[in-house]
Amino acid sequence: MKYFPENTLQRFEFPKIIAQIEKRCDSDRAKRYAEELRPVDQFDTITRLLEETTEAKAIAENGIYFPEISFPNISRELGMLGIDNAVLDGQQVIKLRKVAEVAATVIRFLGEKKELYPRLRGIVEGLYTSKELISLIDEVLEPNGFVKTSASKELGRARKALAEAKHKANKAFEAAVRKYKKLGWLRDYEESIYNDRRVLAVTAENKRKIDGTLHGNSESGNTSFVEPANLVNLNNDVAESRQWEKREEYRILRELTHNLRSYKAILESYENALGFLDFTFAKARYAMHIDANKPLISRKKEINVIQAYHPVLLEQNRADGKTTIPMNLSLDYKKRILVISGPNAGGKSVSLKTFGLLQIMFQCGMLIPAEEHSQMGIFKQFFVDIGDDQSIAYELSTYSSRLVKMKHFLFHANKNTLFFIDEFGTGSDPELGGAIAETILEEMGKSKAFGVITTHYANLKILAENSPMMLNGCMLFDEDTLLPKYKLDIGQAGSSYTFEVAQKIGLDQGVIDGAKMKLDDRKVNLDKLLITLQTKKNKLNKETHILQTEKSKIRKEIEASRLEAEKYREKQENLNFSENMRLIQQGKKYDSILKDWHDKGKRKDITRKLTLMSEKEAARKKEKDMTERMREKQDRIRKQKENRRKSRQESKKLMDKPIHVGDKVRMPGTKEAGVVEEISKNKATVVFGMIRTIVPINKLRSAG
Repeated sequence: MKYFPENTLQRFEFPKIIAQIEKRCDSDRAKRYAEELRPVDQFDTITRLLEETTEAKAIAENGIYFPEISFPNISRELGMLGIDNAVLDGQQVIKLRKVAEVAATVIRFLGEKKELYPRLRGIVEGLYTSKELISLIDEVLEPNGFVKTSASKELGRARKALAEAKHKANKAFEAAVRKYKKLGWLRDYEESIYNDRRVLAVTAENKRKIDGTLHGNSESGNTSFVEPANLVNLNNDVAESRQWEKREEYRILRELTHNLRSYKAILESYENALGFLDFTFAKARYAMHIDANKPLISRKKEINVIQAYHPVLLEQNRADGKTTIPMNLSLDYKKRILVISGPNAGGKSVSLKTFGLLQIMFQCGMLIPAEEHSQMGIFKQFFVDIGDDQSIAYELSTYSSRLVKMKHFLFHANKNTLFFIDEFGTGSDPELGGAIAETILEEMGKSKAFGVITTHYANLKILAENSPMMLNGCMLFDEDTLLPKYKLDIGQAGSSYTFEVAQKIGLDQGVIDGAKMKLDDRKVNLDKLLITLQTKKNKLNKETHILQTEKSKIRKEIEASRLEAEKYREKQENLNFSENMRLIQQGKKYDSILKDWHDKGKRKDITRKLTLMSEKEAARKKEKDMTERMREKQDRIRKQKENRRKSRQESKKLMDKPIHVGDKVRMPGTKEAGVVEEISKNKATVVFGMIRTIVPINKLRSAG
């Protein structure tokens, strides 16, 4: 799609729409898709993009399950796979595995649901799940990216040697800790790691008392880090074994990286497909945010948007607690140019920008904030003249720059063109500028181009009224308050309310009358006629709205009454059945009693029976009420117990959670979290920022 000038998308605030989509993207690849979003003019492409977003919106809107598509950015890793001698570390390889795993899950899911989501299925069309890629990584790496001991026999030997060296060093070191701790020469944390050497944390005043190597001091100078002499060789053995381990790990990772190079293309395909799915769901979530729908796509050149909103204005008004007035626009081949008039600050420019932005969004494959039965055609050219393009460098005035644009419009406009011109004809003498604007508008009409313009010029309003290819529209105005209603009304031209506004703000009446005398009577009368017509139309619209509101209320009341009557009838039928059965039983009892009543000798027994029946009925009712109250009380107690049990279980899980290498942990009473680097017996080496510390495991708590 071609658009003129180059900053057309910025003029319609489209970058703000892109920013909203980017905000809803999870992956960097999806954000790049959002940045690259531009309008297109291919019918099939727009249809596909709209239907993809519609499927995604249905899933998100209805809470339907869809696999997680969050995945890490692997651009750097893919770049390294393209370099022969580059070697990926364990964490980088795990990122590739994550992408492959997520892709496999999504591909399988969409393969099973291809009839429900054919368009989303199309995004991963042609991709296959690579079990070999995942298996290749799993043979070598742990889920956290550490190289498995089983990856090679050499690594197994290196790690065995390292474990033995550590065992000897630990044994000797713990003996030293016990010895100097009894003497009171150590700090509370007893030991630490300094320059990858295990050292004692000694109080500064006792550092000379220990035979060994002084490696350094703490920042405060209160603690010295001393390596006992008998541990130097043992620590050297540990260091040598660790280097042996690192060399073998590097060799294994180099070989793994080499083997992964053959999967570079499929990994790129995975990243692109997952990124586009993420981008599509981001568009869907934004569509939900602005109440957007998929319009009907027409192969004809036409626009019929119903109850449309400017998405940026809609969000701004929501934040300010204001109401946004919806707009309607209908253009087709017969009536293809709309001329919008009305007072300043009445919403003319907003209306024009709304329709322009929605057309851009539509041709980007985005859902638009309008009713779903709106209909939109596709245009190949987008011409715009909005704002002041005065150029100092080229010595062009505002009016000259606008004429340069009009020249481009006239030369290139055709039936595939959609143009937007704000405040057409301004920047020059009203009479002369209006005459040129009228001629240009006539030529644009002859080119069969579609367009929306805003103007104050009366001759353009008259042209639109008389031209078979144009129609007038006006922004409604409240004549009583002289305040705009921000509502577009199609079918008639609008007044600028120049004299009325001047009178409202208190301008001297003599000045206003003098201004009227200087004008042509026909122009004043035309403005009066427009105001009169708009006043009558506003009154008619109010009355129509009142009638429609009343009709709607009556319909709702009738429907509510019908539903209420239906519910009452069903309830009565149920009640009548139960009550009838109860009355039948009672009736049989009373018939028996009544027969016996005629026998005077039995009346005392009958009275006793009646009293007993009454007491039983009362007791039964009381027992029923007590049972109900007891059941409610038991339910409350059971729920409270269940909540307390769950709370205790959650607390116990957190306390009992085992500590592993790579876990985030913290010490009780502290806020800073560290990472477990190594575990030996009941102690762990923990990195807190730039400091390594050895801490008993029972003093650590999980922080993740």
